[in-house]
Amino acid sequence: MLRKRQQGPERAQRFPIHLPIRYRVPESAEWFVACTDNVSRSGVVFRTARAFEPTTHLDLRLELPLTDNDAGMRGEIACKGEVVRVEKSRPLGFSKTVAVAIRNYRLMRKREPN
Repeated sequence: MLRKRQQGPERAQRFPIHLPIRYRVPESAEWFVACTDNVSRSGVVFRTARAFEPTTHLDLRLELPLTDNDAGMRGEIACKGEVVRVEKSRPLGFSKTVAVAIRNYRLMRKREPN
C-alpha cells in the first residue's frame, strides 16, 4: 500500500517589499541598517555584509512608509527573529542574503522629527 507523503506547513506568501530595516544581536547597543528584499507574515529577507550563523537571534525594526493619514506618525514593526538561512549574493559576492524567521512582533508608532 502506498502512503501519501505528508506535507509540512504551507509556506507563507512572500512580497517583494523594499523597506528600511535595522537589526542587531539582542542586548547589543549597535544597530545596523539594510533594506528588505522580501517580507512575509512569517519572515523577512535582507542583504548585509555582516556574517551570521543559522540560529542567531536578532532584533529587527522595519519602518513602514508614511501615508497621507499618518499625521506625522511613522509606523514601525519591532520583531524578534532567528536566522534560518544565509547565502552569498550573486554577482557581487560582497553581501549576504539573510533569511530571518519572525518569532514575535509588535506594531509601534513613532513621531517624525519636525
